[in-house]
Amino acid sequence: MFEDVKLNSGQYFELSPIDDKNRINWLFNILDSIHDGILVVDINSTILYANPSYTRNLGVPVKKVLGKKLSEIEPESLVLQVLKTGEPIVDKQQHIYSLAKEIVANITPLLEENNVVGAVAIFRDISEVLELQEKLKVTQSEMEKAKNLSSKYYSELTELKNRFFDISDFVFKSSKIKQVVELVKRLSEVESTVLITGETGSGKEVIAKLIHRSSRRADGPFVVVNCGAIPENLLESELFGYEKGAFTGANKEGKVGLIEVASEGTLLLDEVGELPLSSQVKILRVMQENKIMRVGGLKPKIVNVRFLAATNKNLKEMIKDKLFREDLFYRLNVVPIHIPPLRERREDILPLATFFLQKYNSQYNLNKSFAQETLYSLENHSWPGNVRELDNFIERLIVCSKEDIIAPDDETMIDYFGNALFGSRVIVTDIIKLEEARNLLEEQLITRALGLFSSSRKAANVLGVDHSTIVRKAKKYNINLKNI
Repeated sequence: MFEDVKLNSGQYFELSPIDDKNRINWLFNILDSIHDGILVVDINSTILYANPSYTRNLGVPVKKVLGKKLSEIEPESLVLQVLKTGEPIVDKQQHIYSLAKEIVANITPLLEENNVVGAVAIFRDISEVLELQEKLKVTQSEMEKAKNLSSKYYSELTELKNRFFDISDFVFKSSKIKQVVELVKRLSEVESTVLITGETGSGKEVIAKLIHRSSRRADGPFVVVNCGAIPENLLESELFGYEKGAFTGANKEGKVGLIEVASEGTLLLDEVGELPLSSQVKILRVMQENKIMRVGGLKPKIVNVRFLAATNKNLKEMIKDKLFREDLFYRLNVVPIHIPPLRERREDILPLATFFLQKYNSQYNLNKSFAQETLYSLENHSWPGNVRELDNFIERLIVCSKEDIIAPDDETMIDYFGNALFGSRVIVTDIIKLEEARNLLEEQLITRALGLFSSSRKAANVLGVDHSTIVRKAKKYNINLKNI
């Protein structure tokens, strides 16, 4: 799902008021306005989507092709080849005689559990470009001028891209994450390998996506390999692919590996500390030589991949225990980025909580909000599961809470946090007598507990005292119990 957010006057982001229906319409409006022809088909070549640029070349409206078989409309289409072989077609130039046009096709198979279920094709008409090249007959000196001008424009575009750096799905306010984002901006101009470290749920994959999206490879694929989720005996074939007939049970047509799929783009080795040693040396060789060898293959394939890695483990300790290769560590750790846990950047908790609140309100068509005391409780929790835990808990609150305004005594809050919800350190900023300090603390705790709960008995239970004690102390500190 798209996470539409906008920058406010601070350093964190809030959701734009766009619901899912409008968001989908907005997306299709964008696709419909693209000059290149775009086509989406299923495994049976049934046309699921075609933009006006594609159907304009055929001379028919979009509604005339939707639901039709591409094999009947264009029996020679390269898309049918991709559906059959599962192999992507990149920058394939082809002359379409029926249209008297030259096109460049980029066709990618859609995979589900390693099976081809359809394809996405982008067609660019380059007839005018080729005609222009023939007419101009550009001289070498003019080409050099054009090259210098291109470099100038690229620098200007890079500067503009940094100004409008897209961090739409990364909500933050803290200075620590601001430093991370500034580093990601600088990385947009280089191809350096990056090792992202941090606890589970802290946002490592989001940072990896930011790096890819802001880089020169943004138009290429972004492929995530969860190194801990693929069985060791399948890891090599998943990463490097295999030729047809490579082993018993292999796909008859062979299979493209994930590294090859990521060529011209970015590959994230998520949980890289889970890689077995046998695979580590092969990954190292790919990074050094930019070549892969499919299982059962005889000829290496050149790949152009930018590697990113993420882990929640201490790789230096793993090196000492001979569980991780030192040479691979240094190859990955060119630019290290550490994502601090949420408990070390509490300024981000409320912006994130608000972000998730609006996200799930929109998703479930609700209109819930947090009481001020609930926000205080969320901000003071340690969140050992970091952003992922906060996200999941806010969804649980939205779904399970019976009231539109979620208070700290909500059953879901109590079930999740227990008495830990109300625990916090007492911060001492000045020196006063102990007796005075005890009285001040007692008064504040009782006032706060009575404000949080609908009865003095509940407040007494949370504070761990008898109801009579609460009544007596309230009288001592002139706390009004009439409305409790």
